[in-house]
Amino acid sequence: MKKNAFFFFLITAVLLFTACSAHRDPFSSVLRKAQDTPDRFEPAEGIVLDGSSCKSPMVDTRDGTELVMVSSQKGVGIYKVTKMKYGLQKGEALMLNCTSGEVLGIVKIRG
Repeated sequence: MKKNAFFFFLITAVLLFTACSAHRDPFSSVLRKAQDTPDRFEPAEGIVLDGSSCKSPMVDTRDGTELVMVSSQKGVGIYKVTKMKYGLQKGEALMLNCTSGEVLGIVKIRG
């Protein structure tokens, strides 16, 4: 009986460890540099970067492409792009510095 309980515990621990390690934190895992981005993205008209929060949407002023924030943490925002560009592939988004609007790289996201 003790042997079965230990085996069950061991299998459960392995499954939990595997599930946790499979979760990728997009804030710590830049896949690669983005391509052909502006020096910085600007907040939409009427919104001002203030250094205290991430803004949405952010805009590429060269052509009006909008980035919509998916999540943010510690001054960094993850943004989905309305058009597939900047070297993005399905399931990827841009990571921006929320204080400056500068691109930090491409990250993997769910969905």
